[in-house]
Amino acid sequence: MSSQLAGAGTRIDIQNVTKRYAKSVAVDDVSLTVEPGEFITLLGPSGSGKTTTLNLVAGFTDLTSGSIEIDGQRVDNVPAHKRGLGVVFQHYALFPHMTVAENIAFPLQQRRTPKAEQKTLIEDALRTVGLSGYGDRYPRQLSGGQQQRVAFARAMVFSPRALLMDEPLGALDKNLREKLQLEIKRIHQEVGRTFVFVTHDQEEALILSDRIAIFNNGRIEQVGTSAELYERPASLFVARFMGESTVFRAPVEAAGPDWSMDFHGTRLRGPAAGQVPGRGALVLRPEQLRVAPRAGDAPGGAVKVPVKVVQNIYLGSGHKYELRLPDGSTGIVRTPLAESNGLRPGDDAVVYWSDRDGVLLEDSDLVSTT
Repeated sequence: MSSQLAGAGTRIDIQNVTKRYAKSVAVDDVSLTVEPGEFITLLGPSGSGKTTTLNLVAGFTDLTSGSIEIDGQRVDNVPAHKRGLGVVFQHYALFPHMTVAENIAFPLQQRRTPKAEQKTLIEDALRTVGLSGYGDRYPRQLSGGQQQRVAFARAMVFSPRALLMDEPLGALDKNLREKLQLEIKRIHQEVGRTFVFVTHDQEEALILSDRIAIFNNGRIEQVGTSAELYERPASLFVARFMGESTVFRAPVEAAGPDWSMDFHGTRLRGPAAGQVPGRGALVLRPEQLRVAPRAGDAPGGAVKVPVKVVQNIYLGSGHKYELRLPDGSTGIVRTPLAESNGLRPGDDAVVYWSDRDGVLLEDSDLVSTT
């Protein structure tokens, strides 16, 4: 472990924070607690409020109402440079006329750290990001991934209370991005500090995070672990945003411990867990579904819906089927290679699943249009 950079994590409390501009609300009454040493990701589409929330914590933007505390002390009226936070941006912001070592030294010089101590901290930071021996190079002599590592080193070298990252991998190609995701995860485990990460990439959030906060229209829809958000989404928006899904919509009937719905002539059912919505959206993930040429090929007791095959995509390890449901919507099924069934585009088929699978949610699309 990097002895100089490692340290205890910091608690961040965002309480009823709102940010208004002249004609819009960018952040709307957001509350979120980031635990010490936690890696939390703010995830959402463009314009959802996640970057504005990060900028409010960093001190780059003034809030309209609410409060922000770091380790129990209010900081929303404290200037950004006095909050003790490290920040990594998407576009590195390295000084081109400075060497790698000089770039990393910049925040130490601003804090008047003794030169002898600076050298040790710079070497430790370079070692942590895997760039030992690169101190004399200039940014133009580095790849994009190496430049981003320098940006991480500079943000961490002064042992910030927490590290804030605004889509730091957004400018990198897919292979390099995936490699640096694992590097960021390793660095977090080594230094033990609090990381707050902004992205619109669901897979990136799943890989990196201890918890994820899903933003939508300036509000947080749900906060939870990757498994909680994927397996038990609290809303149709979260279900859609956290991966592929197939959605069956219809009015819902409650009958004892179960619910049922008439989906275009097919009776769907499942166990009721809590309040049953009047207008339902049954969400099933691609791996929960199977597809077969005939209803008789599905196991007894399975819930079955007739479909038409739109695409059968070979993925190496398996197949991805795009299906047309009776209501005209699209269904997605992923199956292992061993379950290949020869279905082709245009074929009639049946999609089936266990009535214990899926999550029944309120159909917010229908509610919003009535």
